[in-house]
Amino acid sequence: MKKKAVAMLLAAAMAITSLVGCGSSAGTGESAASEGAAGSEASGEASANFNAEGYPIVNEEITLKVMLAIRDTDTMIAPEEMPAVQRLDELTGIKTEWEVIKGADWETKLNLMFASGEYPDVIIAPNGTVDDEEYGVTQQLLIPLDDLIEEYMPNYTSRRDAEESDPTVSLVASDGQTYSVGYLVGQNINTNQHYFINQTWLDALSLETPTDVESLTEVLRAFKTGDPNGNGEADEVPLEMGLDTGFYSVRYILPLFGIPCDPDKWIYIDDNKQVQFAATQDGFRECMEWLNMCYTEGLVDAEVLSQDLNTIETKLAGGNVGFFPAWRLVAMGWDEGVAKDAVFWMPDAETTSCYRYLEVARPGAFITATNENVEATMRWLDAMLETEMMFSLYYGEQDATDGTGWTYNENGKIDSINDGTVDVRNYLDCNTMFWAPGKYISETFNMPEQRTEKTEYCLQSDEAGIIQKYSNDYLDMAPLTSEQLQSITLTETDIKNAVVENIANFVSNGVTDESWNSFVSLFDGMGVAEYVQMYQDAIDSMEIE
Repeated sequence: MKKKAVAMLLAAAMAITSLVGCGSSAGTGESAASEGAAGSEASGEASANFNAEGYPIVNEEITLKVMLAIRDTDTMIAPEEMPAVQRLDELTGIKTEWEVIKGADWETKLNLMFASGEYPDVIIAPNGTVDDEEYGVTQQLLIPLDDLIEEYMPNYTSRRDAEESDPTVSLVASDGQTYSVGYLVGQNINTNQHYFINQTWLDALSLETPTDVESLTEVLRAFKTGDPNGNGEADEVPLEMGLDTGFYSVRYILPLFGIPCDPDKWIYIDDNKQVQFAATQDGFRECMEWLNMCYTEGLVDAEVLSQDLNTIETKLAGGNVGFFPAWRLVAMGWDEGVAKDAVFWMPDAETTSCYRYLEVARPGAFITATNENVEATMRWLDAMLETEMMFSLYYGEQDATDGTGWTYNENGKIDSINDGTVDVRNYLDCNTMFWAPGKYISETFNMPEQRTEKTEYCLQSDEAGIIQKYSNDYLDMAPLTSEQLQSITLTETDIKNAVVENIANFVSNGVTDESWNSFVSLFDGMGVAEYVQMYQDAIDSMEIE
């Protein structure tokens, strides 16, 4: 995909939408016009105080009110007291007042704030959802940022433009405009699906590494009957997984049968750019038949249909597992368990199609319509992205000695020295603005072992040709209106419930022509054909290469 191609296509495709009434109600529009007229004098004063380049950003101090979303588990000092925030204030000439809101309260307080008519100047929420369709496109309480980003955010735009494909295409709203500055912690990865096999058990039984599903099945049978852990008991778990349990679920076995499911939807994009419904494909049935065979023969964990994610991870930590899907091995909570014996397993490229993951931005910061210092705010956000400032806000102070912070290594790259043990943080952590696409972060940051491990798996997978051609992530970028998105919520819930329930039945009871045909017919009354066509129309409007 060419840089910004999708973003440009979305803007063109949705231009008519913006012209025919996706904007605010008459009341909102009149209010905005009134505020604009009343604030013209203040705007002129703000412009005279503003420096388009260099620091400080303003000659005379101004104050920005910042609404910040943080995770429920985070405990920190007031942002105004943080050393990096104080340096940011001093550098820019902009004083900041912060309202910190935990995740459990975020949605309620955000909605109450918008309803009140009294807004902060900027919302920073990489860890909190803000509906840009509702508050940007429809109500116009958030302002579009495209031109402002180009003019006032060189740190942001230079890192974006250095990428092979534009990581900000995910931020484009249905009217073709962008209402947020992106947040991205790049890893140089391209899929979330990997498979791992117990090399110690293979060696103990003098088995060759399997090369496809057929030979994998024979290995699983040997794991069950051959006592590879050597304890004289038939207690080994050849295949560990769950029904709907994140990266350990049935969904991540489907790629072995040519179905590149993603974590959210039961649709995917095939090699011809056609949107397909996963659950009715031949590969889906073949996968169900294989899993039923594993279940019947005792090759998969007997609790596969009932256990939750925590139970699976506890079993992996126990180490008595032969084969499993996972995100990676290192730093997953089982370092003394299965990780000491497991190795990365490459499936057969002829039959495998793993989900292609795109490293794209999620919304990070928004500017409200009542902000009287928009240009200064944009430059302040970009100042947060200056490399040393950004890492200090994220990890703590440079060369700190209290278990926080970061340092430069002998190669001039940044090492994190943050051990995560500090209870009350004096830095914003992952709640801050962070903009590090893959090329930038690989040149700037000394990636920890778990990230380089994952990157290596991804490189090998791509070279082997086992990853789908067109990413399902484009489905999340599809130019759907707020009304369309609302209309499909119930459909997607119905689909998920039906698919998961029937997977459980297929795994435990097997698949017959009768049960399969009954399953396929379920979706006729759910509007699945219309659901798929809506996404197909959206994908057809996007320039995907």
